[in-house]
Amino acid sequence: MTDSVLVAQCSFDLTASSDQADYLVLVPEGVFRGVDGRPFDAPHWLLTPERGRQIVAALNQRNIDMVIDYEHATLKSQVSGEPAPAAGWLKSESFRYIDGVGICSAQFEWLDKAKGFIESGEYKYLSPVLFYNKLGEVLALINVALTNTPALDQLPEAKLAAAAQEFFALNNDEDSTMKEFLELMRKKLGLAETATDEEFLVAANSAFTKLDDAFGTAFVKSEQTLVAAIEQAIEVKAAANSQTTPDPAKYVPMAVYQEAVAKAGNADAAVKAKEIDDLIVAACSDGRLTGEATINWVKDQAKTNPDFVKAHLEGLPKIAALSQRQTETINLGGGQQQKQLTPEVQQVATLMGIEIKAGE
Repeated sequence: MTDSVLVAQCSFDLTASSDQADYLVLVPEGVFRGVDGRPFDAPHWLLTPERGRQIVAALNQRNIDMVIDYEHATLKSQVSGEPAPAAGWLKSESFRYIDGVGICSAQFEWLDKAKGFIESGEYKYLSPVLFYNKLGEVLALINVALTNTPALDQLPEAKLAAAAQEFFALNNDEDSTMKEFLELMRKKLGLAETATDEEFLVAANSAFTKLDDAFGTAFVKSEQTLVAAIEQAIEVKAAANSQTTPDPAKYVPMAVYQEAVAKAGNADAAVKAKEIDDLIVAACSDGRLTGEATINWVKDQAKTNPDFVKAHLEGLPKIAALSQRQTETINLGGGQQQKQLTPEVQQVATLMGIEIKAGE
């Protein structure tokens, strides 16, 4: 427990608690004070339902019954070593938080001697020992006793605090468990052994921020638990992994797609190039293209603007003489004689790189 945690015993009229047949009220809900006006170091004591349920949960984790002693003898024995006989017992796992009432025990047992004292009025008050902070907020229930004195006059407050701290450490493993947890968190967060509470908080927030950056999801939410954040991170990672293995029936690797597109483009370009070459050859044959310079110019244009060349050739006039067959067989005197090629046809063939001989 930290230095800011205070300890004191308070007293309630036992008759009021004993009127409840089904449960014994140990700490009342809301704002309250002891019969002697305590606390003197806080504005009051305060038990909220939320804190009350937390205290009950911790009490029910104990494996032994809680003793109800006389005059807080159990705490005094931590200092004096004197016997501390039981007046009664609060059964383990019997603690309940009842809204509007407070922390209660649903299974309590008074021993015969204590019953006689209570019935005869020799003991009048039920006195719980509490841990609380400077605001008066109740943090833990340590011990319960029968008493007739509102304050522990026989035991100074400093010794009461030491005795209560020791008793709590021996009978509740919350401190050791918390120490183990903090040690684990310190190592996981990379903190020094001397790390303060503020440094723990800064490091934890930094870790959550890194989760945000890593998974692109807001984990730092006041209502979200660490377990929920981790589970959400796992879901995000699983979703991302599932997207990296696409269905091969629907998707192909980018390299395969690009290769297919390139091949299709090359094939289309080859078809267009052959089409233009055929048009140029035909234009040379029928007289639409003549002259080496003209033919070379058309070929150069075809490399970058085939559609222009195609339209240009289609608009040129044909020479009728060259659009006819260049080789004819003429019957002369019962025999056949090959017609000679004209100079124009021979020139076009030469420009096209084609060798044509008469009679062929």
